[in-house]
Amino acid sequence: MKKLLILSIFTTFFLSCSNDSTDDVTTPIPTVITYNKDIKAIMDTSCATSGCHNAASNAGTLTLENFTQVRNAFVNRNALGRMESTTASMPPAGNLPSTSIQKIKDWRDQGYLEN
Repeated sequence: MKKLLILSIFTTFFLSCSNDSTDDVTTPIPTVITYNKDIKAIMDTSCATSGCHNAASNAGTLTLENFTQVRNAFVNRNALGRMESTTASMPPAGNLPSTSIQKIKDWRDQGYLEN
């Protein structure tokens, strides 16, 4: 009888244990996009070039060589709209790759961080 009682308690205890976690699923940590780390390189190679939006050329009275200039272009001058345009795209040679556009959108959505 004692063995039966111990077996019963052990079985009840063992069967009541459960693993509620089905898989070790973790939420990915969002990548923080900053001007200095991500956006400056896009601007330097695609926008702030000779004949376009560097200080010497200043095309469209728009220079895109530093954080303040670039942020203002996106906030006040619809730079993203021009980059996504199918009729008057910037850069003139064609739209930026979708990965660059997405980085710029993420930068915007995260509040235009500098560093």
